[in-house]
Amino acid sequence: MTSAQGWARLYYNVSLIECESKEILDELLSILDIQRFVIARISDRSIIVDGAQKSQVARALARRGHPFRITDLVSQPPLQD
Repeated sequence: MTSAQGWARLYYNVSLIECESKEILDELLSILDIQRFVIARISDRSIIVDGAQKSQVARALARRGHPFRITDLVSQPPLQD
């Protein structure tokens, strides 16, 4: 019997980083020492990183000169009912 209920995972204090292409993100992950800050790769061009390390990751990306975008996501856990 299959359950109709799904599941969800909520991360907080994380940042979404989007690169211009899959190739750029692959290169950055292989060359830079930022893999340890990656929580999840959510698409071929996007990763979620630890929000506390956002500045360090942004500096590493900027030094390479490739375009990227950082979006801050939920910064604190939801209130418990």
